[in-house]
Amino acid sequence: MIGERAIADLEFEKVLDLVRQGCLSEEGRRYISPVRFSTDEEVIASRAGRIATILSRLASGDVVPDPFVSLDPLFEAEAAHEVDYDGRLLYDVSRYISSLDTLARFEEDPALCDSRLKELGRRISDSLEGDGSVKETHPLLRPLYKALEGERSRRSLFTQEFMNTNADLFQSREAVYRNERVVLPVRRDRKSMVQGYVQGASATGSTLFVEPFELVDLNNRVSLAQDEIVRMKHRILHDLSSSLRDVIPMLREMVEYVALFDFHYAFALFVKRTRSQRTVFADSIRIVDARHPLLFDKAVPISLHVESPVRVVVLSGANAGGKTVTMKTVALFVLLSQTCGWAPFAEGSCLPLFDDVYTDIGDGQSILENFSTFSSHMANVASICRSADARSLVLLDEIGSGTDPAEGAALTDSLLDYFKQKGAMLFITSHYSQVKMHAYSDPMMLNASMEFDEGTDRPTFRVIEGLPGDSHAIAIAKRMGLPSSVIRSARENMTSSSSVSQLIASLNGKSRALDRKVTELALEKKRYEKLEGELEEKSRALEQLQLRLQETGADELRVWMKETRKRLEKLVKDVSTGAITSEKTHAVKDFIASMEDRSREADRAVAEAKEKRRAESGIVYKTGDEVYCGAFGRRGVILRDMGKGRYQVSIDSMKITLSHDDLRPAPVEKKASVSPFKVTSGRPSLVLDLRGRRLEEALQAIDDEIESCLVHSLSSFSVIHGYGNGILSQGIHGYLKHHKAVKDYYFANPEDGGMGKTYVMLKE
Repeated sequence: MIGERAIADLEFEKVLDLVRQGCLSEEGRRYISPVRFSTDEEVIASRAGRIATILSRLASGDVVPDPFVSLDPLFEAEAAHEVDYDGRLLYDVSRYISSLDTLARFEEDPALCDSRLKELGRRISDSLEGDGSVKETHPLLRPLYKALEGERSRRSLFTQEFMNTNADLFQSREAVYRNERVVLPVRRDRKSMVQGYVQGASATGSTLFVEPFELVDLNNRVSLAQDEIVRMKHRILHDLSSSLRDVIPMLREMVEYVALFDFHYAFALFVKRTRSQRTVFADSIRIVDARHPLLFDKAVPISLHVESPVRVVVLSGANAGGKTVTMKTVALFVLLSQTCGWAPFAEGSCLPLFDDVYTDIGDGQSILENFSTFSSHMANVASICRSADARSLVLLDEIGSGTDPAEGAALTDSLLDYFKQKGAMLFITSHYSQVKMHAYSDPMMLNASMEFDEGTDRPTFRVIEGLPGDSHAIAIAKRMGLPSSVIRSARENMTSSSSVSQLIASLNGKSRALDRKVTELALEKKRYEKLEGELEEKSRALEQLQLRLQETGADELRVWMKETRKRLEKLVKDVSTGAITSEKTHAVKDFIASMEDRSREADRAVAEAKEKRRAESGIVYKTGDEVYCGAFGRRGVILRDMGKGRYQVSIDSMKITLSHDDLRPAPVEKKASVSPFKVTSGRPSLVLDLRGRRLEEALQAIDDEIESCLVHSLSSFSVIHGYGNGILSQGIHGYLKHHKAVKDYYFANPEDGGMGKTYVMLKE
């Protein structure tokens, strides 16, 4: 449920107006409304899925849906029981059917546009012009127009001959029209010489317009031919109207279908335009690089993480507008996510599902005018307190700002505890130090502040989680031009109890120390991981070497046995004719048998060692697996399991059989990125100071740093570019955005340089 107050405070209708810009139909524009907000995850998932399908079809570009005219006039005419419909309305129906046929191709559903509708649309478009008039080329009108032209020709021939024969009777040699009938301009003094009806006179009275009796019949015949055409046009419109009346129930269904499709289509265009991501619903709030939909490219991206068990977020700091925008952005993303399943934030974001959204932002216009500002806020907050529950999102803006600060702070503290106990998710903005301290001491509450650049005395619009924000009133007053004596006196009069500056300074110091420790630990972890990998590789190589030695020994024994067997058999053959006894022969054979037993024992030992190693590795290869083969590690693909730990492997164009121990898993190959810079052997500097350099030099230095980091297996570094006029930082960010080796980049923490420094994260 979304109340009218929340819709107004969050300007949700304005956001929906942006979505409606992509609509194809008036029915679709009406369908997009706040009432589509849903608490059913299956409904939301269905909408999000259909939007994803539309996006994929738009990406293919094969078919683009056409706009739909409104059929409201048709249904109004039907309700009024009109016998025949206006030609323009009929033509609009044909346009609607044509758009429906295009939509059927876009939706890949030919049945969407029924054959009867297609036939009716074709008949209408063949019969009517765009303004709704019947085409003169219509088959039923062609003979009638031919007959009309014949009557007009006969009338023209008579008129011309009559006037040529009696030229002295007429004021001019051209016939004229009066009341859609041809008449002759007879001179008044010659009227008696022409027998017929006088249809009028000229302004001067010197000319009479006479319709001779012979011309009366010819004029009548032309009029009858014209009337026949009019009747036929009415008949054509009547037939089309009758056919249309038969399919009106079907058109009603199609209008409902189009409205529903248009809802998803308009949101798909909105998603594409705002680079939105599909919403993941979870217990926590994680918003990454979010932009307020009404500001979008003008907005500074907002990132905010609110993990369980936190249920209260206190936003503080000098930037009142930024705090409110942050709060509204979170709520708008909830509304959009639960309306269409998408929102303009980056991948990795997630939101909980809420049953309702309550707000108290702005001047409370829905409250009676004779209330004070504070009273109007309290009346609205009281209503929220009665309605909110554990599945409610509540937004409160500067509660208590219109009353005594001590009482306002105490009241705000109590509201924090009240909504926490009810389990509602509360976002609240506040300047009260007492409120910030309250949130700091409660594990279910989170302080978040709007970053303030001490160097420029300006807010940066960046959200800092976990830190309360100071109001920076004195700094802002100084920037606004207050006398230095007033600023100096204010700083002297300010006590620690009236500001959280000391707390913030302490927390910032701890944060910097923690960041350094985290960086050190990350580098140490990286070193140990590298050492662990090297040790594992050496261990694997040692095992391979040991097995090779065993195999080499067995091979040498087999060779020796083969040669010995040949020698002994030759010896037996040579002495078979000599004085060699049978006992000696048996002794020779026993020797050979013992050697064969020794060979089999060596083979068995090697096989057992291989099987043991294969079992300990836990690696089972399947057909299609990519592997490194042999001592040189050539890349291959498993073709077939030959059994007993042997596999047929394809290496380039060769097929060979290898044992399990000759193989090791190979990761899926990634396309190597082509580096535009030369390989250097220098070590990375980790912190790259580019202040004072030209943009071209700076980008070349970043190139070298990225390459050096990749060569030395480092995944991050930082760039100091300073504030300046922004040309250097904007150019560097634009370059990093499109660099294939860059995973992410963002401005540094305020205590580490803020917007004058950028952290760069590289792909693994």
